[in-house]
Amino acid sequence: MSTSVSPPRRKLLLTVHVATAVSVLGTDLVLLVLGISSVRAADPQTVYPAADLIATWVLAPLAILALGSGVLLGLLTRWGLFRYWWVTIKLALTTILTGIILFVLVPGLDARADAANAARAFTAAERLPLAVAPAAGVALLILMVVLAVYKPPWRLRSRPKRKV
Repeated sequence: MSTSVSPPRRKLLLTVHVATAVSVLGTDLVLLVLGISSVRAADPQTVYPAADLIATWVLAPLAILALGSGVLLGLLTRWGLFRYWWVTIKLALTTILTGIILFVLVPGLDARADAANAARAFTAAERLPLAVAPAAGVALLILMVVLAVYKPPWRLRSRPKRKV
């Protein structure tokens, strides 16, 4: 069941959602560049503290805002949260990615930044996750963009037919 929202407020909420979602994608691309730099033997004392700051102070808040604005859009518009497959898939992916950012990526990068600041050397295998994780995130975020643009009409459940 969706509640109606005035067109100006819906457009404002949609603008916030699109801007934050695009910002999450851009921030993930920055982390990917840092990860590739790490794999290519860039100085860990530069790469990991930078990645930690970006993930903690930019990516995590943007992911939370994108998730929150998406949930509000689902609740306040005709799309709903569990009416169309594309919305439900986006909700699930956004929730999973936000959880990974908050509970895996940020703590992991914090530990890596501390280790790098202690002048610990990183093996090639230890450097690889900083490139692989953002690459997977970028792929999933692009999938969500495709779903949002094409809006496949598949429904999770049919609406009951009204009696005339």
